[in-house]
Parts: sequence; structure tokens; C-alpha cells
Amino acid sequence: MLNFEKAKIYGVDKVGSSNPDALIRTDDAVGLNVTVGTTDITSDFDRCYPYCDMQEVTDAAGNVFIKIPKFYAKITPNADGTFKHQISGVRYEGFTTLFVDGEGNELDYILVGKYEGSGSASKVFSKSGATVLVNITCDSFRNGCKANGDGYQQYDFLIDLIIKELWLVEMKTTNSQAIMYGYANGNSAAVATGRTDAVKTPSGSEESNTDGKHACKYRGIENLWGNTFTWCDGISFNGDKVYVCTDPKSYAAGKTASPYVYHGDRAAGYGYIKKVAPLKRHPLIQYATEASGGSITTYFCDYAYSGDSVLAVGGAWIYGTSAGLWYWSGDYTPSSAYSVIGGRLCKKPL
Repeated sequence: MLNFEKAKIYGVDKVGSSNPDALIRTDDAVGLNVTVGTTDITSDFDRCYPYCDMQEVTDAAGNVFIKIPKFYAKITPNADGTFKHQISGVRYEGFTTLFVDGEGNELDYILVGKYEGSGSASKVFSKSGATVLVNITCDSFRNGCKANGDGYQQYDFLIDLIIKELWLVEMKTTNSQAIMYGYANGNSAAVATGRTDAVKTPSGSEESNTDGKHACKYRGIENLWGNTFTWCDGISFNGDKVYVCTDPKSYAAGKTASPYVYHGDRAAGYGYIKKVAPLKRHPLIQYATEASGGSITTYFCDYAYSGDSVLAVGGAWIYGTSAGLWYWSGDYTPSSAYSVIGGRLCKKPL
């Protein structure tokens, strides 16, 4: 029997406009609204797939995740250089998915750590009330995640893109900090996990969405930006060339040899992102292709760095308005380990 909710298409057009708030709802998203309050965010998308089927899951070790069910997506270019993004629970013509394993098989869901990773290089956790694990390399963080068992991994590029699709369609803006500033406004150190546990809605911030002094969460996932950067696995760079791997068992920081595959070129240098576009090989795999000409209030409102081989995302407690969902810092090496970079425990049903 056809699930009529899953069969709906939710879309947003004009993504990449100079005015990040000029995006337009399309398809079944027309007429739906999101209301940003002081701390809570109420959303009509709570009743829409896949948002309505996202749920909190706790494993046997007490790690807490947000389960995101599989959806399909389509990105269509417009003549003016912007894009239309659409998602659905049904694979319509032209739609594809990022819910895949290393062999191209589709996954029914992914589990994303509700909290930033804690613990140690021996074993990484996703638990409330814990000190965020930092000063650790991307490879070491990955090994700590894998120590939890089969299917466990750290946050990766496909997961990052999945969350961006959900955000675009729901929030109808590329300016993530206009919705929630995040813990990024000149703070002195990272805060412990679980600061948003008391927020009653799936998205929102403790005490204030606007002052930059409080942790935030999107769809239950805490501090996707602000507090600490997140290591982002499954993507590497060689100069401006972007290589992506979809097999978590083969992830290695800075690797560009097979099964990593060249997808296209990123923007050189650094600056506020002006354009994010699909790369050559996969219609849903995107990256910043222009990193100058934007600002804190135009285009994607976040910063991108190139220069080295490993990616961290989000921005940290002191990055101010440079932080955000599209902050892509691709200027780290496999040996980088800093107090501003942590990670996130995830799991895929491989």
C-alpha cells in the first residue's frame, strides 16, 4: 500500500540566491511554516516525512542517536545559477539518495550522534553531560568510534549533506545562524554535552537562539555548528580536487586513492561561500565551488577554507558569525589535533 505521506515531495527553490532568505517553498512544502521563538522552534514539518519519522534511539551502551530514515532527493539547476532542492520518501524520476553503503546498496536509515563525541581514542561515546573529546586526529577519532562495534563510524560527508538537505527544505534559508546562532559568539571554551536536553522542540537553543552564548540543536542533533568543529570523514582533497568515499570501512584521513573517487574541484583559497554546487560525478554530492564574494549576510553566510587534505565542519565556540552549517574547513592534515576540533559518533546498518 502506498504511504501517501512518504509519497509527497517537499521542495525549496532559489538556493544560492544572494539573499539567503529569498528562497521559495515548492511542491507540498507550499504553505508550511517554521516559527523561531526565544528558545523553541515550532515547525509544520513535524508532520511531514522524513521529519515525522526521525526519532531518538539509545544503544545497549547508552549512546544516544537521532535516527534519520531514508529519503530521496533531487537538485535541479536554474538558469540564474541557483538550484531547486526536493526530497521525498519515494524515488521519483531524477531522484537519488545518499543513504548508501560502500557497494551502492541503499540503507533504510542512518544514526547520527545526538551529542558531540566524548570518551577517548579507545572508545567514543554519544552521551549527555560529558566533556567533548578534542585534541584528537581524524583517524584516531574514527578508531574510537569503530571500537563500539560493527557499523559504528564517525560523522561523514554523506551524513553532512543529508542534514543540509533536511535543513534547506525545512528552514528555507542558507543562513543557519539567522535561525540559531549557536555557541559561537566569543566564548572561552567548549561546554559539556546535553545543554539542549531541556529544549522541548526538536530544534532550538537553551535560553536564547540569538545571543551566540548557548548550545543549539537541529532535529535533536546538538551543536552541528558552534562549540567544536566536527571531523568529517569520507572526503579528502588534493589541492583543489575533491575525492569522496562511500565505504566507511575504507575511510582514511587525506586518502585520495581508490576507493576514494574524484568528484570535481572545490573553490580555491578561502572566504565566505558564494556558491555551492553538485560536483561532476554524483547529482547530490556538492561542495563550495566559489569561496569569495559572499558575506555573513549573503549567499551561504559561512566560511570555507581550502589548502590541505582533511575536512572539519561547523566552526567552534569562538568563530562568531563565520560558524554555521556550511562552514567547511578543508585546511587540516591527517596529523591535525586541536582543542577546537572534536567529532560525532554515528552508525550505519551496513
